[in-house]
Amino acid sequence: MTTRVLMIALDGADGALVDRASQDGMLPSLTALRARGRVKYLTAHAGATDDALWASFQYASGMGEHGRYHYEQRLRSGKFGLACTDEIDRETFWETAPDLRIAVFDIPKCRLPRQFNGIHLADWLVHGRYFRDPKSYPAALANDVVTRFGAAPPSRCDHEGRLDDTEAMAVVVNLRLAVARKGAAALHYLGSEAWDLFIVGFKDAHCASHALWDLVDAADPKFDPARNSRLGAPIDMILGDIDRAIGDLVSSAGPDTEIVVFSTTEMQPNATLAHLMPAIVDRMNRILGETHWTRFMRNVVKARDQHWWPLCEMLPYNENCTALRINPSVVFKDAGIEIERLRLLDQIEFLLMELRDDQTSQPVITLIDRAALQHAGTRATELPDLLVHYGAGLCPGAVRSSRLGRIEAKPPGLRPGNHAPGGFLIVVGDKLDASKVIGMQNLGPMAMSVLNGSGGLATDKSGFAGFLDPRGTTAHIKRQGEIQ
Repeated sequence: MTTRVLMIALDGADGALVDRASQDGMLPSLTALRARGRVKYLTAHAGATDDALWASFQYASGMGEHGRYHYEQRLRSGKFGLACTDEIDRETFWETAPDLRIAVFDIPKCRLPRQFNGIHLADWLVHGRYFRDPKSYPAALANDVVTRFGAAPPSRCDHEGRLDDTEAMAVVVNLRLAVARKGAAALHYLGSEAWDLFIVGFKDAHCASHALWDLVDAADPKFDPARNSRLGAPIDMILGDIDRAIGDLVSSAGPDTEIVVFSTTEMQPNATLAHLMPAIVDRMNRILGETHWTRFMRNVVKARDQHWWPLCEMLPYNENCTALRINPSVVFKDAGIEIERLRLLDQIEFLLMELRDDQTSQPVITLIDRAALQHAGTRATELPDLLVHYGAGLCPGAVRSSRLGRIEAKPPGLRPGNHAPGGFLIVVGDKLDASKVIGMQNLGPMAMSVLNGSGGLATDKSGFAGFLDPRGTTAHIKRQGEIQ
């Protein structure tokens, strides 16, 4: 046995798609694993970015506790920068057990690796690198990996617009090459010594789903199954490559290894109001009472003190959601600070929910979350005050309302797919107990409980259990030992 627990992350792979494909045999390695184990869907806060989800995984905590909602945030210095810059002192779950030998092999969105009892490779073959070059502990590991297995192939994860056939096939070729390199490297280091825990991530379904989601989702306005067939069903092809790599890793790990395979999200047609939101927020600030002097100091004098920040500030965020924050320096005169802040949030929500698509007259905002209030934890106040959600596939050229008027801007080219809450989990082994797993923050503690000797799973004697599908209904999957 090369590791006691093997965790395999399918970054950005649509949980519902993985579920279906692992049931119908399209992914035979996953089909075999779910036949031996138990499955369930994961949950996440609506609008949670992959940066937030991976922070929840590595720090084993919710967003309110770790405070990361995007890769670019306002740092302790007051300037916007890479969120992980302020996380160098944070302890990951794999650093909590110094007696255990652990490998963290290219999990995305990690802060800078630091000394611990194991190896940690970051930003070799991942989606959305934080660092220009791969980083590692020990420091020589990154160069060893690149020398042995090659540098990252070109990636087009952040392209604008839809890819033509030639571009799409070039993306597929590079992603398949990345899967092959990651699989070979993971096998090498998995077999290099006896591990207590070996964690490896595959990013390739993430990149493919952003770029090619219109090929597989009938809800996409430009869904084209004929093109999908003509291109050889590229997302299925990439998932198939990952599935074969999973089979190789499971075989190498040995029959007694406890196994965790998980995807991080669902996917859906992309949407945005990002081209309209700056003007929308500007008009809202005028209605909410932002003074001309404040705007002059911020825009002309370029004053940096937070007193001159916008009353309602747009924060960097993914294109399918807008993050807003109330200026923390605002002084309220008429009532208590929290009462006035809530009143201001009510006003903003009212203004936004009035917005309609200028052509269809349909609402453009589907949901507004008060993230900073909804999450518990020591860093909840660092989260956006509001997360503004749009309907899947929405990208209007103009919006209007009675109070904000008509706002128009040229729609950007959008990559076809983007994230939705969800994720999928397969666990194999008598010691892993996933009964209390809700989301990414629970996966590390589940594995560590086995390694620390407190794991154990009660047998489901009924032979099947309730299974929550991504639409919130309960179906019964007749497979031995499945859990809720």
